[in-house]
Amino acid sequence: MIQTLTRHQINDSAWNACVANSPQGILYGYSWYLDTVLPAPSWKWIGLVIADDAGNYLAVMPIPLRQKRMLGIPYSWVVHQPFFCQFVSVFSSDQTLDPTPFMQFMPQHFRYGSTFRIRQLPDGPFSFGRVETRSTQVLNLSVGYDVLYQRYSRDRKQNLKRALSANWSILASTDPEPLITLFCKNHTAGIDGGVADWAYAILRNLVAELSKRKLMTLRYACRDGRMEAGALFVSEGNRVIYLFNAASEAGRRGNARTLLVDQMIREKAGMKLLFDFESPEKLSIREFYKSFGASDEPFYDLRWSRLKAVEKIARTVVNRLNS
Repeated sequence: MIQTLTRHQINDSAWNACVANSPQGILYGYSWYLDTVLPAPSWKWIGLVIADDAGNYLAVMPIPLRQKRMLGIPYSWVVHQPFFCQFVSVFSSDQTLDPTPFMQFMPQHFRYGSTFRIRQLPDGPFSFGRVETRSTQVLNLSVGYDVLYQRYSRDRKQNLKRALSANWSILASTDPEPLITLFCKNHTAGIDGGVADWAYAILRNLVAELSKRKLMTLRYACRDGRMEAGALFVSEGNRVIYLFNAASEAGRRGNARTLLVDQMIREKAGMKLLFDFESPEKLSIREFYKSFGASDEPFYDLRWSRLKAVEKIARTVVNRLNS
């Protein structure tokens, strides 16, 4: 039987053991990670749990929630995927487990799902207004660097050669501020609505948490005393996740991110790992990642609404006020 547990009711040890022992186990599912990317008071998460009599968790699924406000007054919680959390799963060591009841729970208990991204999609009818197939792009690093390099596109090989001859120095760091500055100055103009300060606060806290757990690698490409590009990688379980990056115009022209990505691939090649580019939907970025030989790994974006007409009007007003 599925239990619905608030954050305070969740046994972290049992939850994290279930995630770690699951074939679907991934960084985004751990309680400490969810706590970091879903900070109070505007965010929270609850857990769907199947437990045995001894209190061990046999299956879990997190549901991320965001508080909506009207004129500054909080009025409802909606299902909403947070930043830095590409997707979640129904986590269980039982590979025969049917995830259908977990899926059915959400539209039954939450009337509005802005976006919920999950790796599994069982067969059967659901009350989701929209189900879209998304994908991240991954490299199987176990084949070794020579094979991986041969799968780079011709342009990627040429740009890597240019980067290697561009006098870049690579600096390891634990300080995210230069990376955030690079992103603010060079990328936010292309993002509809910009990026709110709270998103950077989450990133800072996430870097601190990842650093404390020795899971991150943060590197900058420098030239003439200036940091021109940065890349944040997270290594956990069987994945290396390319979590965040930014580059100046000089960094882009000098192919600095190609160098940073290739360096990490080179270091991890031959290990039983996947390199996950955490690909956005933007075609130009996906083509860049594909040029490293990456292949698609699907997940699913679920959205739904059971709001009444007056509630839909109110939500439209709120969205306009918040835009």
